[in-house]
Order: sequence, then C-alpha cells, then structure tokens
Amino acid sequence: MLYRVRRRLGPYYRRLVRNIRRKFRGLQEGGVVTFRQFVHYLISQKFTARFNDHWRPFHECCLPCHVHYDFIGHLETLEEDSRYVIDELGFRSKQLPSWYVNYNASRLVTKMFANVTTSEIRRLAYIYRLDFVLFGYSVNSMISSPIY
Repeated sequence: MLYRVRRRLGPYYRRLVRNIRRKFRGLQEGGVVTFRQFVHYLISQKFTARFNDHWRPFHECCLPCHVHYDFIGHLETLEEDSRYVIDELGFRSKQLPSWYVNYNASRLVTKMFANVTTSEIRRLAYIYRLDFVLFGYSVNSMISSPIY
C-alpha cells in the first residue's frame, strides 16, 4: 500500500518526505513519516501558500465568498450526504459502494490525533480556523480546553 502511495505521488512525495526528514533529524532515511511529524511540518511553515492543494486551507481554494455553493457535504455524514446528492441528480436506483457505508471519519480523526499534543492541535487549528467556522466544525471536541 505504501509503495503504491509513493509511486502515485512521485517526485512531490519524495520532496515532501525529504523536507520533513531535514526538519526532523531523528527520522531515519527510509523511515515512515508519522502524522505528528507531518503536523509539525505544517505548523512550521510561514505561509499556507506553500502548502499542497491537499492540505491548503480550503477557504483559500474554494473562494467561499465568490461562489454560491448549493451543497456542502461532510465526511461524518458521507452516506447521508451521498444519498442526497444521488437523489438530487436523479440516480435513485444507484447503490453506494460498501466503503461509503462503513466509513467512520470520527474514528480515523481520533486515531490520527492520538499522538499529537494539545499545543500542536492549537497551532494547527489556528491555520485552519476559517475552515472550521465556514464548514461548521469545532476543534474543541478534540482537546480539553477551548481554542477560540
């Protein structure tokens, strides 16, 4: 699986991992970059403009003030949201793939952030604060004391 991800991401992935390794001298050559190390990489950047589109704050990509969106879906309600879109498009007889039905974003988020400190979550949340507001999320449920 990791090989397929590396191959698909190609040179960009190799450059990103090399940059993260450079920042974290303790990371062995060929060692897997952890989610916490990736978080450190993100919170150490001076400008989000340097972020790849996959982790750039979404409000910088989607222009929410300039585009009227008819629908905003969430991973937490992926099955329900997908069914709504399918119905709205008139594809009523289509069945969702089983991975849609069995997807649990909350469990994944809990697992990914298990080794990330409250301070790191606060700094990460600050970067994505407008996305949290725009899309109705609260980072406060992930930590014990409110961030903003």
